[in-house]
Amino acid sequence: MNDAQRTTTGTTRRARVRRRLRWVLGGLLALVVLTVVGVKTTDAVMTARERDAHPAPGELVQVDGHTMHVDLTGAGPTTIVLLPGFGTAAPVLDFEPLTRELSTWATVAVVEPFGYGWSDATDDPMLPSDVAVDVAQALDAAGIDGPVVMAAHSLGGLYAQAFADAYPQRTAAVVGLDPTMPRTEDLLPAAEKAAEGDPFADPIPVPLEVAARGGWVRVLQAIGGHDPQMFSGATSAQGYSEENLALQSTVSNWSAISSNVVWQADHLEDAVDEVHDLTFAPDVPVLVFTADPAGERPAWRDAASADYLRGSGCAKDVPLVGEHYVHHEHAAEISAQVESFLADCAAAGRG
Repeated sequence: MNDAQRTTTGTTRRARVRRRLRWVLGGLLALVVLTVVGVKTTDAVMTARERDAHPAPGELVQVDGHTMHVDLTGAGPTTIVLLPGFGTAAPVLDFEPLTRELSTWATVAVVEPFGYGWSDATDDPMLPSDVAVDVAQALDAAGIDGPVVMAAHSLGGLYAQAFADAYPQRTAAVVGLDPTMPRTEDLLPAAEKAAEGDPFADPIPVPLEVAARGGWVRVLQAIGGHDPQMFSGATSAQGYSEENLALQSTVSNWSAISSNVVWQADHLEDAVDEVHDLTFAPDVPVLVFTADPAGERPAWRDAASADYLRGSGCAKDVPLVGEHYVHHEHAAEISAQVESFLADCAAAGRG
């Protein structure tokens, strides 16, 4: 074989290798595309089927052109409105043990904000003032027009503050379930700030957001398995039935990391800033339950609670040993404390 023939043979082999490589890469790309499209299509089909199989347990009302879910339980003379914290995908189900306890003496309304549970996902802003208006309209649509006790978990505490400020005549009291306190950062010691880092860092990584938009939440749920809402840690040992936990997982497939949740994550600092300077009116009783995992609450947390409660003429802070979702572990105690607190404030003529 002469040099020309060897050159031709080498060129031919390289061409075959390149063709094979293109086929392999093309096949891999096609597989990725088919997988992505398949997951998204499967998610859309399964979501539609699941929604049909599991209609909203409460009432779907119209708020600003969208559907919002309000679930009423009990028939007591006091009306308590429960608002979820950030990322609680199925609020009605997450609050079920607490709702069960409260409804023995009160009427309980769980309001699922846009993008949560059975409520529509929207592109609307969700600053505290926005959510306060949404909640007021949802209560109107559900026929709840009297003064209510606003009870809120975590970030929902900012919404309860905004509601009490915007609708003082409709607010009988405020109950915080380990609520976000807007001035906590001002009272946090420097060492704690350094240890905790940026409190407003985006809690939803971009890859997770992209995965959610592509319908991969149900895949992540299937892999994780142990947590029905990916964040909350609800278990049967805390009073949740197996049916409840299974349905929480199902609803999370639709609403976890919704467009509204992503908007909230991107605007956490704005939400805190909007209510930073608010204080409760003297005639609004305020009860807060604060999580104390170690049972040894530092002095700065006492100061934060005292600052949060200032202004109210009837206020109380109840530390609870446990994690952030205090209503999971302490539903019965919270219910008893709320009932007693409201009675004591009324008897004292405060609030």
